[in-house]
Amino acid sequence: MSSVMIRCPVTGRAVSTQIETEPYVLRALPRIAARMNCSACGQEHVWATDEAWLDEEPLPQATEDQEAADIAGSEAA
Repeated sequence: MSSVMIRCPVTGRAVSTQIETEPYVLRALPRIAARMNCSACGQEHVWATDEAWLDEEPLPQATEDQEAADIAGSEAA
């Protein structure tokens, strides 16, 4: 099983929804919305299944770029 991930709209970082599932289950879900408390910014976010991916899958490009920027910024500090 893999963690369902979303991108924090505040920080742009990939965060876990704390939901674990199989790839075929996530792909079969209808477009539904869910709420979560974000571990990256502390706010509550509403996300939809079509915005999510599994942690075993490659990151969407925007998230990957933000993660690289975050790492570079923290190394410079």
